[in-house]
Amino acid sequence: MFQILFITAILLCAALAVICVYLLMRTRKLQKCEPQAPARPYLSPEMIADDDISVTGNLLCDNHQAICDSLMDYLEREKPYLNPSIKISDIADYLNTNKSYLSRIINSHFKKNFSQFINWYRIRDAMDLYMKNPQIDISTMAESSGFQSMTTFNTAFTRYTGMTPGEWCKKYKNDMRHEMVNGEKKTRETAKGQVSSADGSF
Repeated sequence: MFQILFITAILLCAALAVICVYLLMRTRKLQKCEPQAPARPYLSPEMIADDDISVTGNLLCDNHQAICDSLMDYLEREKPYLNPSIKISDIADYLNTNKSYLSRIINSHFKKNFSQFINWYRIRDAMDLYMKNPQIDISTMAESSGFQSMTTFNTAFTRYTGMTPGEWCKKYKNDMRHEMVNGEKKTRETAKGQVSSADGSF
C-alpha cells in the first residue's frame, strides 16, 4: 500500500513539473509578442474619430508590420473595398493570414474595426469620383464606391468629413467657384499690370 502511494506521489510531482515547464514556455512566448505602436501614421488625420473603438489585449507578433504593409498595398492597388460584399476573411486569405489576426492588426494600427476601416477607403473613393465629375449624383457616388445602402453611405460620410454628402458636394462646388473667380481676378490684375508697364515704357 505504501509503495502504491509513493509511486502515485512521484507521478503527480512529475506531472506538475511538466505543467510548470509548459506554462513557463508559454509565458516567454507571449512576452515576445507584446503590442507595438505603429512606427508612423498610415493615413490622414481624418481617420481618427472621437468615437473610435478602444483597442485592448492585442497580441501582435513580429510579422504584423509586413502584413500591415501588404494590406495597404493591396487596398491601394486592387481596391477590393469597391466590392460591396467584401469580407475580412477574403482579404485575410489574400494576405495569407487569418481574419482574427488581421482584425487585431487593423485595430492596433488604425484604431478601427474592419467595417470602419473599409468604409474610410470607400468615402475617399467617393470624394475622388465627385472631384473628377461634379455632375454625378450622390447615389452614384455611393454605389460606385462600394456601399450597399444610402443610409450606410450617409453615416460613414458624415463620420469622416463632419458633413453629409450633400453638404460636402455643395461646399466643394462653392470652393471651386471661389477658386475660379479668384483665379480670373488674378489673371485680370496681372494683365492690367503688364499693360500699365508697357504704357510706361514709351
